[in-house]
Parts: sequence; C-alpha cells; structure tokens
Amino acid sequence: MNLVQTLYIDSSKHPLADSFGWLRPEYHLMSWALSCLQLQRLEGNVELFANSAAAELLTDVINLPYTKVFTTHDDLVLADARLWALPKLYTYSLQENPFLHVDGDVFIFDKLPEALLQSQLIAQNIEIATEYYNSTQRQMQEHFTYFPHCVKADFDSGVPILAVNAGILGGSDISFIKQYTSSAFEYVTRNVRHFEEINVDRFNVFFEQHLFSAMAKERNLDVKYLFDGVFNDRGYTNFGNFHEVPFARSYLHLLGHYKRDEITCQRMAAKLRELYPEYYYRIVAIFKKGKTTLFTRFYNDKAIEEKSDYQSLIEKSATCFITNTVLCDTEQKASEPNLSFLNAIFSYYSSRTDPRFDLQHFKEDYSAFYSELLSDLYKNISLSEYYLYGRDLMSQQWYSNVIAATLKTRHISFQRTKGLYVIKSSFNWAGLFNKHYRIGIKYYENLIVSEGQFFNLVVPELFGEKFVLYDIDGLGAIILEFLTEPMSANELLAEMKQYFEKDVIQNHFDAFSNLIVKIVSQLVVFKAIRPIPY
Repeated sequence: MNLVQTLYIDSSKHPLADSFGWLRPEYHLMSWALSCLQLQRLEGNVELFANSAAAELLTDVINLPYTKVFTTHDDLVLADARLWALPKLYTYSLQENPFLHVDGDVFIFDKLPEALLQSQLIAQNIEIATEYYNSTQRQMQEHFTYFPHCVKADFDSGVPILAVNAGILGGSDISFIKQYTSSAFEYVTRNVRHFEEINVDRFNVFFEQHLFSAMAKERNLDVKYLFDGVFNDRGYTNFGNFHEVPFARSYLHLLGHYKRDEITCQRMAAKLRELYPEYYYRIVAIFKKGKTTLFTRFYNDKAIEEKSDYQSLIEKSATCFITNTVLCDTEQKASEPNLSFLNAIFSYYSSRTDPRFDLQHFKEDYSAFYSELLSDLYKNISLSEYYLYGRDLMSQQWYSNVIAATLKTRHISFQRTKGLYVIKSSFNWAGLFNKHYRIGIKYYENLIVSEGQFFNLVVPELFGEKFVLYDIDGLGAIILEFLTEPMSANELLAEMKQYFEKDVIQNHFDAFSNLIVKIVSQLVVFKAIRPIPY
C-alpha cells in the first residue's frame, strides 16, 4: 500500500512567517519532519503530493526523504484560503492504487496493523458530533443551497451525525474514493457563495470527514478504524503524550488544540531533536538564517549550521547537566523572567467579584505568591542555560526509565533537578495559570477559582515565560523535599509510609506504591525530578 502525504502552500503564505494553524511556524516544519521521517523509518516508502512551493520547502530546503514527489497541486486554486482540507481531497482523487494518506501532524512509532492496511476503506476512528460540529451544521442548513444526498439524509435523521477522523484515511476501494472526492468538490463549489454566513474553517470537517462517513453508510460499506469506539469531536485525550512513546503509545495526532498548546509543541519538537537531530537543527538554522525569532532565544548566539556545531552544543550542555554545573558567566545566564502573563490573569479574576471569597484575601494571597515567585525566579537568573538545555536533552528518556524500573525491580534512584521552587498559596494560582496557558486540556478548561491549600511548582524553562507553573498536591511537594539528595525508589517508598494510615500500608500496599509511582512519574514528566539508574 502506498503511503502518501499532502502539503499545499498558498502564494499568500510564507513558511517562516505563517504558522499554518500551529502556535509557531517552526513547530509546523518540525511536525512535517517528524511525521515523514517516522513513516520512512517504518515503511520505507512515502510519497508527497504538493505544489511546487511546498515540495521545494520539504524536499530541497529541509531535505525530507520522500520516495516520490508529485507537484500535482500547482494548478489547484482554492476558492477560499480557509479550505485547508481541499488539497488533501485532491490528493485522494489522484490515487489509482490502494493508499493510506497520513496527515503531517500524525506521528507513527510502530507499524500499522497489516489487516488494517488491507481494508477497503480506512480511517483513524469514528467521531460523534457535539457543539463543534452542530453549530456549523445549523449554519449550513440555514444558508447552503446544495447538499449531497447522503449528507441531507444524515442531517434530516434527527440524531447526532457521525464522521471519521481523517488523521489517516484511504483504502483499496478506489472507485468509492473517486466518487467521494468528486462529491466533495461539488459540495464545496456549489456553496462557495454562502461562505460568509458559516464558519468556513469548520466546514472542512464536513466535506472531508462527515461526507466520507455518510457516503460509506449510504452504500453499506465497511470502514476499518485504527481505534475502536466512538470519540467525541472534542474528546481526544492523550493524543499528544510524547513521553509515552514508544512503550505505551505508538500513534499520536496533534489535531486541533494540540497545535496551539506550547507544552505539547515543545515535546513534539524535543522528540524530533531526540530521534533526528540533523533535521531538528537544520530547521532551527533555517529560521536563524531567515532572522526569524525562535521559540527560545537560547539559539540566537549559537552556531549550529554544521553538524559539529550542534554536536558540540549537545556535548557541552549534557556535561553541564551531568556535573550539576548550574552557575555560569554573565553571558551564559538565563534571561530575566516575564510575569506580564500571570499579572494579566490576576487582573482578569480580581475584576470579577465572587461572593464565595473575600476579595482582600484574594489580593493579599496573590501579592504574597507573586513576591515569592519573583524572588525565586530572580535567584534563577544565574542558572546556566546550558544546564537547562542539558536537562531538556536528557529528560527525553526519563519517563521510560521510570516505567522500566517499575515493571522490573525498582532499581532506580531519583533526585530533584536544580532551580525548582514550591510555593504554598491559599488560591490555586498554578491551576489558573494553566487554565489560560494550556490549550485544550479539559481539566483546566473546567477549572474555577478555588480557596484552600495549594502547592505551586515553579520549573525554569528556556522558552515562553522562562518558567512553567504546575499545580501539584501535598504528596508531590513532600516527595520533592525528600529528593534534594539522591534517594532510591524503595527508600522513597519507605519514607512516604509515614503519611498514610497503617491499615493502608498493611492491606493496600500495592495501591499505595502505585500512587507514589504515579506522582513520581508526573514529576519526571515535569522535569522536576530525574531518575538515576544503578
């Protein structure tokens, strides 16, 4: 089966300036690199369908190893620049043999099941519509003058519509694919004049994903899915968990909100750096050459054009971290923190009176939290950026080390990394920070202002605000206190027993130890503690 990908760059866009739905332009290119390189590693055969501008970017500039490149999309003119799915539909329509189209934000870390690849029709999973679909469906039904027969029947059924997720899409039923794509283009063309009345961006999922599902249903054709079950259209969780690759997760898809979440984007970029450093640093060099500001200023004054440049950078940073060289000369120190984002969050909530809380207490608690945070961050100004970069380089394997040790004999020790601080507060400041900083995380989306006892973990970073806040519980704070010096997993478990009832330790030891391992694993993902195998 042919594996194919599509990239179309409109003449109005520039890949070093436009983000193509991502948080930043460099994440867009890094995503393409990681997606293509993983497919090539696993399958050895990936074809690109693109216009000349896109083909030149991916193959000549980034030098991605596509088996074949077809500049078939040069004559494709989009009726509206927001029709981002249309170039994919055009690629589907050009296929004459069994194929699987893989989006550039899909990352596969193990071979797909052979039985799936042999299927007549293939998609990632089934989606059921909620408000994301329904609001646009109502607009379309009010303003559109044409619907394919299967779409109208589905809309008129009175039940929530189903769609496929097209992270992967294809199959061997080429006749169906031809009819489906022809119908999709007609669906778009005959309704262009109504685009001003609808959300055009969301229309993409209708003419690509819903139409595919509705046509297959109308013709009683069986679609095989990579994932069983029905997903809520806003219910994709864990699809950005790069720390679980490859031992616990072999397929990731940074759809929708994941592309705009800085932590997820950073972890995707870090995975590219870990697996394919040549391509990662090539992309960084492209942006440096184009004088485009990168997600971290750490690269600004570093030579990374040659392989020897970034190898030297990696070696220096890793050595700095391993030897705990945390102090540095003035020109190497971390830049000053930026708290404007956090202050904006406080201003937002302090201007909204909540009868549950005393506003004066709310303001006083923030003032105390802010002062302690500022003091802690200024202590980190002398923290070496090489230490932080070394930490980031080496942390890619930490989580898997924890899992491996847990599954065996817990022959592992842990130690707290440098520059961390835990700030106690009466209000959930770290949670509120992440409610506005993180994108698409349901826990934070539903978070409200709360009063109680909270532990705010401050982790220094090289990107963004130069720090990230994590809301941890009291047990997490205690564990960090113990790990100022190296401690084995078994020693840590022994120490943590004092914080639980004797009955829990005696009769539910497995549940107790699993809880501690879960908290430790989370702190490892946060780069707050590091495993030390022995």
